[in-house]
Amino acid sequence: MRKSHAFISLFLVSVVWGATFPLVKESLNYITAFGFLSLRFLLALGILSVFFIKNLRADKNEIKAGVILGIFLFLGYFFQTLGLKYTTSSHSGFITGLYVVFTPIFAVVLLKEHLNVKVISAVILALVGLYFLSGMSGSINFGDFLTLICAIAYAVQVVLVAKYSRMHNPTNLTIIELAMVFLLSTAGWSVEGFRMNLSLLMVFGVIFTGIFATAIGILVQTHAQRVIASSHAAVIYTIEPVFAGIFSYIFLNETMGYSGMVGAGLILLGMLLVAFDRETTMPQ
Repeated sequence: MRKSHAFISLFLVSVVWGATFPLVKESLNYITAFGFLSLRFLLALGILSVFFIKNLRADKNEIKAGVILGIFLFLGYFFQTLGLKYTTSSHSGFITGLYVVFTPIFAVVLLKEHLNVKVISAVILALVGLYFLSGMSGSINFGDFLTLICAIAYAVQVVLVAKYSRMHNPTNLTIIELAMVFLLSTAGWSVEGFRMNLSLLMVFGVIFTGIFATAIGILVQTHAQRVIASSHAAVIYTIEPVFAGIFSYIFLNETMGYSGMVGAGLILLGMLLVAFDRETTMPQ
């Protein structure tokens, strides 16, 4: 995959992920968070298995890498969901978006990526943009701390995707990663008692997120990050809350406001910087 194709692919994946916010929010009126994740990842795992399971030939190192990716992806979902019980959605959105700051740090430490002024400027623009987009206040609580752990987990996952996808088969990694998240989510759902009220909206939510946001989205993420720096990917992913706001306005009548539009503009500017950056180097 070429770098330009990877950029466009990650952008489109982020748009899809943004579209899931209002859908997941409404679906959680009928099922617990662990239950939704369990069904979502089960469907995604089933879809990919139909097409790729015959070619799955993973050695122990590949399995280990996929399991590690799955653990950090699950931790991101888990701490974000738990944190929302104790903090506001605006705080959660901003703090989760802080992984755009943590990712370059982990990329330098774990992948030896070398950052330049363009990337650093893009990260700062995205951070300020996320602040305006969320309308965050200055107070901090226990939920904020839990969500901060979520942001760190997502940042590590993004960096490790870049690392392992260059060492192993991206499709194999994705299948193992999804299987791990499914197992951990199902374990959490079993503790909750498998509570669920069947509804068409919830079923549609599972189908849309399972196929497009998870099976296709994470598969594309794993392939695209083979050729694009993880620091670049982190900035591209910040378009997700922008489209979350757009789709929430369309379907839930939630307004973004002037500060949100300013934040969205800053994020887009940061994305343009990394789109035209040719200087950041990746490990060979």
